[in-house]
Amino acid sequence: MVTSALANRYSIPTILGYRGETFLDTQKAHIAKLRAIKNYLDNAGGASDDLVIIVDGFDVLAQLPAEVMMQRYFTLMTEADQRLADQRGISVKELHRTGVRQTLLWGTDKGCWPESETDPRCWLVPFSVQPRLTWGPKTDTGDLQDSDSRFLNSGTVIGPLDDLLKFIDAALSLIQDDSDQNFLFRDSDQFYIAALYARQEYQRMRDLNGGDFPEDIAGRDVPRPKGGKDDVTEYHVAVDSDYAFTQTDCHNYRFIHKLPYDNYDLTATIKDATLEDEPRSRPYKIQMPAAIYQALHRVYDSLPTEDRPAISAQNCIRSLRLGTNIGTRVIFAFYHNACDKARFVDTFHGAWFYPLVRPPLRAAVRAIQNGHPISPEPIDRRLWVAARQYPKIDLDEYRGVFAGAPGDKFIPLQEFCSEDIESAIGNDTDDPLTGL
Repeated sequence: MVTSALANRYSIPTILGYRGETFLDTQKAHIAKLRAIKNYLDNAGGASDDLVIIVDGFDVLAQLPAEVMMQRYFTLMTEADQRLADQRGISVKELHRTGVRQTLLWGTDKGCWPESETDPRCWLVPFSVQPRLTWGPKTDTGDLQDSDSRFLNSGTVIGPLDDLLKFIDAALSLIQDDSDQNFLFRDSDQFYIAALYARQEYQRMRDLNGGDFPEDIAGRDVPRPKGGKDDVTEYHVAVDSDYAFTQTDCHNYRFIHKLPYDNYDLTATIKDATLEDEPRSRPYKIQMPAAIYQALHRVYDSLPTEDRPAISAQNCIRSLRLGTNIGTRVIFAFYHNACDKARFVDTFHGAWFYPLVRPPLRAAVRAIQNGHPISPEPIDRRLWVAARQYPKIDLDEYRGVFAGAPGDKFIPLQEFCSEDIESAIGNDTDDPLTGL
């Protein structure tokens, strides 16, 4: 995760819970992840609307430059707010005055975990707004691979610092209030975060329907209704059903393809019948958004001449194979290897940046040192910069990470990845970039 984030111009990563002990020991319980997140957010010292991205460090990698994901985030939240306003027949400004909005975007899964037929986490949360046959003619016919991706996955989230802190506090309070010490999933951050999301959606549906839940409960469980003005149910939680933020791998193997956008018009051609399951199906194209092309072009331009591939920026970008969901037709920003981990390192080594990872790492260091904005153009009417700078000491040329532990120690990248440094940043034969 660290190398992919740095190469894609994200802010300097902080490793939350690094070598944590007692209640911050993430190796003993997943719930410690929430405590580590709270500890970080409490002490971040940023503005309430600073944008925070938190991902599982073991099985997530960044695929697209930070500026692309930030642009997407605000676009997705604007579209989500408009849908909520449409449901109420009001304007977005009126919606916001009611306290309802979308700001916290979480990844999704096609299956609900922990599994249950009666838990509201698994039956009550809304379906996506994807077109009816997104996954082909068998969409929503029973098989998980053909089902809607609507279940919150707690492994990736992006949103404003203050909203995320309030939500994490609520999750920790929910855990503390759970009197059943023997509950099988008591140490599951996934369970409690998804439970809060289900309760939010339950209350939203009741509020839309004059206080009554509009669907048939049929013997299934529902969350506790809102108990008064001090009982918070609205946490501004949204989920990423089209994988624009995070592509989870579970039940998605048919739809995750590495595609070269090498046609004259920056499209990729899908020639097989993966979705239709019919040999007669016609090829179709997926368009690379201009924002992705421009961001990758800027990465190319940031490299010194001696570190660039021996081809033009356009041809270089057209040669890259970018992870794409051919159902939603989206080039995803993050990849979350939530299921079988066996090939995760191979996936990392197959990412567009890996053959040329060292030069982008050095270029990213220069950008942070010089205070360059993450995007040259305003995003959401603001210029964004990395939240932190590197320490002013003699450091590893690739710099490194902060450890979210007492003392907030800085760890050089080659020390942090010392057990397998070549796997993390390649070797000297990969540099200069002649492999493209």
